[in-house]
Amino acid sequence: MDAMALRELSDFLDIQSVRVTGYRKEADRFEIFVELEQNSAVCPDCGVRSSRKHTEKSVPVRDLPCFGRRVYLLLPRRQFKCRHCGKPFTERLSFVAFGRSFTKRYERYIFEQCHERSFTTVAEREGISDTVIRQVYDSYASTQVQPRGRPKTIRVLGLDEISTRKGHRHFVCVVTDIDRKQVIEVLENRLKETVIAYLRGLPQSVRRSIRYVSIDMWEPYYEAVVEALPKRVKVVIDRFHVMKQLNGALTKCRREIQRGMKSKEDRDELKGLRWILVKNEANLDEEQKAQLEALSQKCPELKKCHELKEDFRKIFEKEKTRPKAKKKLEAWKRRVRRTGLRSLDGFLDTLESWEEWILNYFSSGKVTNGVVEGLNNKIKLIKRRGYGYRNNGKFRQRILVECGEQNARKAGV
Repeated sequence: MDAMALRELSDFLDIQSVRVTGYRKEADRFEIFVELEQNSAVCPDCGVRSSRKHTEKSVPVRDLPCFGRRVYLLLPRRQFKCRHCGKPFTERLSFVAFGRSFTKRYERYIFEQCHERSFTTVAEREGISDTVIRQVYDSYASTQVQPRGRPKTIRVLGLDEISTRKGHRHFVCVVTDIDRKQVIEVLENRLKETVIAYLRGLPQSVRRSIRYVSIDMWEPYYEAVVEALPKRVKVVIDRFHVMKQLNGALTKCRREIQRGMKSKEDRDELKGLRWILVKNEANLDEEQKAQLEALSQKCPELKKCHELKEDFRKIFEKEKTRPKAKKKLEAWKRRVRRTGLRSLDGFLDTLESWEEWILNYFSSGKVTNGVVEGLNNKIKLIKRRGYGYRNNGKFRQRILVECGEQNARKAGV
């Protein structure tokens, strides 16, 4: 291979102070022979540059793939003897972490490949053990995870939880900057004391900047916000969680009616409507609308429940001010009571208990946890790819990497 071609290959490789001396091509890999332009190295103990070589051997270092082939640099690993302290030392290279067999850019490539893929998938693809892939990911991720309280200001804070294991036996609390659409912390549990400690630990500038905190109807979240944040901070109950509670009441009503039906055919028909009943009516197709219309003949009580659910949803869709929304909500509650539908009693009690903070939705510019729910769906995918996480620290790390500051930058926020 002529000198010009080797220089071009060196330029293509784009590693400072490295010169290509040759290469070997095989079916699934390139091996590139390189030498280092410097003939000396700095002693890590005393900082003196030495050129007295102690040992040298060629070692393969994995680099970025090229043209569908794996790439290995056949790199001299050199030991020098320090002329000042007399100790032998191994040369440190700027493009390979000490003691590693991958270039730094290849480690970054592995890290990025692990986004939205399991470690096992990446390991099979790269021909590396999943243990090594996990080690590279953890090492690189630890430099990417933002420190607690990093945002200088947070206007709207979101608190929500997600189960880390099947059966909803254990929950972590996901703390979100809703405006920036990013997770800023994952707390080990959703206990009041844990949330209070986190909120009180935020820098004063961050705590002063918070205007709203969006939560579901988990009382420890409310109590933590009231105790740990300034009094002017408004708690907003997420409208989607409110609708989830109402849909739960509607499902309960359907099940009660279903159990009382004598015909299995009728029971199966009603069971088949479960998703249609909780779906927004505006999103139903013609066939689903026809099924819903037929329901009024067989189950007028359930049809009435569905109509009330839709009217309740429209309050949140259409009303823009708190006074008007409050008036519509009071009228809706009176209608429910007049129907005598006992299946909605529990929801009415919930509404009475949380009404003030539900109505804050209308005075906050319609703050919701919709962003949080979207991030939670992404977190569920992370959990599924990892086949569940027993180590909460690793779970937290992966969430902050894939749903944190970098995620917000990718989304253009």
